[in-house]
Amino acid sequence: MTLDPRIFAVRDDLADITLRARFSAPRYVEGRPARVIVGRAPVHRSPKSGSPLDTHYHYGERVLVFDETRASAWCQSCADSYVGYVSARHLALGETPNPTHFVANRGAYIYRVPDLRADPLDFLPRYSPVVVVESGTATRDTAYARLDTGGFLPESCLAISPPRSADLVAAASLYLGCPYLWAGRSFLGLDCSGLVQQAFRDLGVAVPRDTDMQRETIGARVEIAVLGDLWRDDLIYIPGHVMICAGNGDVIHASGGEMTVRRESLAPLLKAWGYGVADLTVRRP
Repeated sequence: MTLDPRIFAVRDDLADITLRARFSAPRYVEGRPARVIVGRAPVHRSPKSGSPLDTHYHYGERVLVFDETRASAWCQSCADSYVGYVSARHLALGETPNPTHFVANRGAYIYRVPDLRADPLDFLPRYSPVVVVESGTATRDTAYARLDTGGFLPESCLAISPPRSADLVAAASLYLGCPYLWAGRSFLGLDCSGLVQQAFRDLGVAVPRDTDMQRETIGARVEIAVLGDLWRDDLIYIPGHVMICAGNGDVIHASGGEMTVRRESLAPLLKAWGYGVADLTVRRP
């Protein structure tokens, strides 16, 4: 059996010890726990400069580290199993403490001092789990929480539970107008499958990272004869792209052509791309 290296920690020279019975490698190691300590950690396919960017890990995300140099770490996300190389300085090795709060806004800036007029240190995406060690510090009527990793977040951006939306379309709509970013998964930029993954996260559902994985695993495949057969929240796939049916003939998607997350009419979009109903793969969550 061939294992997908995007979601299994396997290399020609090394593999996750839990895969010993499924993959032949010269050496097996047990993943060491770590967490991401920057807002967004770019995940590359190899440690070489200029290697393809595949996704991002986010602040507080738990990972397992299988190999590390002074510059980079080869690791796997415990959230969506995605494997890749990140900068070693973007991780803190060791068991991750349980979060006390989550970023509930579309994102939040973190500051070196409790003052929104100060230069921000970083941007923490929606859902980021944080550990608050001190709260109640106020500057000009804005209260701040100090994190265990350092820095201050406005308390109004936090909730004790992960944020939720009513349905997939409502969740995706939070990102309308956000820039398109290949491999992006946050308010600062998303690609089409990143938008789908983050929208499902607002429903408390974990789904795979990439379009092909989502097409094969999310919901049930349905056949449609005309576009009018689509339901709100249906996932619509064409080669290399995914859209969310928003109802009334519209879709929400991260458009690499317009470089933004958009809501637009599906029929003229398909016509412009040269696709028809027969070319669509529809999955119903």
